Amino acid sequence: MPGTKVKKQKSEGNRAAIYARVSDKSQDGEDKTSIAEQTSEMEAYCEQRGLTIVARYQEVGQGWSKKRSQFQKMLNDAKRGRFDVIVCWKSDRLSRGMYPAAALMEVIEASHIKLEAVMDSIDMKTFGLMAAIGKLELDSFRERASMGKRGAAKAGRIPVSNVPYGYRVGEDGRPEIVEEEAEVVRRIYQWCVEEGLGATVIRHRLTAEDAPLGRAGKRWWDGQIHRILTNETYKGTWWYGRARYVSTEDGVKVYDQDPENWIAVPFPPIIDAETWDRCQEMRTKRKTYSGRNTKIFYMLQHLVRCTECGMLMGCMATRKRTVKHGDKVYKYDLEVPRRYYKCYGVQHFQTGCREHTMIRAERLEELVWTEVKNVLANPALIVAGLESLGEKEEDGLSEEIRNAEKELEKVQLEEDRAIRLYVSGKITEAQLDHQRRFITERLESARRKLDDCRARESAQAGQVELAERVLQWAELMGNELDDLPQEKRREVLRLLLDEVTINRENNLTFTLAIPTDDLESIAPPASDSRCNIRPPTR
Repeated sequence: MPGTKVKKQKSEGNRAAIYARVSDKSQDGEDKTSIAEQTSEMEAYCEQRGLTIVARYQEVGQGWSKKRSQFQKMLNDAKRGRFDVIVCWKSDRLSRGMYPAAALMEVIEASHIKLEAVMDSIDMKTFGLMAAIGKLELDSFRERASMGKRGAAKAGRIPVSNVPYGYRVGEDGRPEIVEEEAEVVRRIYQWCVEEGLGATVIRHRLTAEDAPLGRAGKRWWDGQIHRILTNETYKGTWWYGRARYVSTEDGVKVYDQDPENWIAVPFPPIIDAETWDRCQEMRTKRKTYSGRNTKIFYMLQHLVRCTECGMLMGCMATRKRTVKHGDKVYKYDLEVPRRYYKCYGVQHFQTGCREHTMIRAERLEELVWTEVKNVLANPALIVAGLESLGEKEEDGLSEEIRNAEKELEKVQLEEDRAIRLYVSGKITEAQLDHQRRFITERLESARRKLDDCRARESAQAGQVELAERVLQWAELMGNELDDLPQEKRREVLRLLLDEVTINRENNLTFTLAIPTDDLESIAPPASDSRCNIRPPTR
């Protein structure tokens, strides 16, 4: 009828939102806890109680965190009054910690929204307490899991599934070598150590060879090669417990652990320790002398040190020239940068150790190069230095060897005498064993002493041969030095100089590092191959 007013019915509070969650994707495949199974049971629950589903939320995330996108969206919708009740499959699907429980309780108390669960009952008064208890249970579970993993590591088993490239976890939980991948690892180290290649060039080679990737992904990349070249596992030991991973509201945080708490797990080595050490040394040199770190050429980079403060003389250059005429200052651009060496102590710490803080690079480099040429032009100086290494002990060495031989012979006679006494029945077997224990200790000591003396004698015998080889090498080097370009001169200086120190008065002191251990590894600068000088293994 016209003018009749229809009274609007109030909502009876039957609008429902359903929320489903699993902790990780692997749980979503389980029949009892999958999102699909949770949703199905919640829909049946709502139909049975006459609830109308007006919103659905589902996600993969950890229950202890309140920073879940769908969880936060549900809270925002609740504030806007979109529904009257939140239905979950089980109360721990909503929260397994105090923080999400507190955020949820704040919203439902302000909006007068109900909470219901399919598998258990939710008491609003104890919901926060139950969430806190769930958090304690979760922490306890993590602690037990951590203890179990540490126990496995101490027993030599791998407590994780992610092992370095080149290995796999065997059926007994112990590491095994994947030979096809291990061969790739050996080639990577060989290229780095013997050819001095970096990660980018190695990556290109592996890609061209179609080297097996394992679990690494679809392609090789520089970061992966870097990890292989810095992983100590390849020389025989993997460390468990180097870091601790803690889940927080801001994500997972990583905390380094005390090395005393690390657990060493033996791995079958793919390379030897010497190769690994040489690789680290080579990588350090590449980083130090990288072109990215030095835009302008310096012959003595990382070689000159200030005597006063002990710090390096850093490289610096200027492209401007300032000239003052009267009250006016004029600045000019230089076509060639003006290069200097400046003490790091003065530059960064104001040590005041030098009166003249900067030294022109050309002047210092020419002085050092001239001195090195003089040494190589007089190789007898090098030979004299080598011979002096053993002169101090040469006189007494022969006498030491004779005394050691006499001592060894004397102890051997005592052992023979004890055996004869036992055979003749003059001493018992127990007495023989007692004497032989002391005799054996003296025998081992005498043999060690004699072996040491003979080793020193052998080293002295080889000193003459070494001196002759150094003499020939120095002559070859010296004859070609004037023709070397600047870059190759720097290589020679890095090869021959251990350090150059300069004092307050700019007086230089040189420390030579003649590579006596491996002269054959150096290609002398002959007329057709003088650019092939490479540093030896020291």
